[in-house]
Amino acid sequence: IFILSIEKIKLSWEIRTLYNNNEILKIEFENLKDLNLKLTTQFHLENSPANIEKIAKESLGMKKRRPKEVSNEK
Repeated sequence: IFILSIEKIKLSWEIRTLYNNNEILKIEFENLKDLNLKLTTQFHLENSPANIEKIAKESLGMKKRRPKEVSNEK
């Protein structure tokens, strides 16, 4: 009976440890999902055509070219 009691205590401790680890992993997973959403949003904002054009104008001094006029005269 004594050995069974020790085994029961040991198993109870292992179950509690596994449960706590599971809870920690759930929280970490949710935090990583939030971070992934923020990074994905940041990526799309920074790589948007409007942002690229803004950086080209402000940092690189580039200007948007106007299309050449095409005449239909023969």
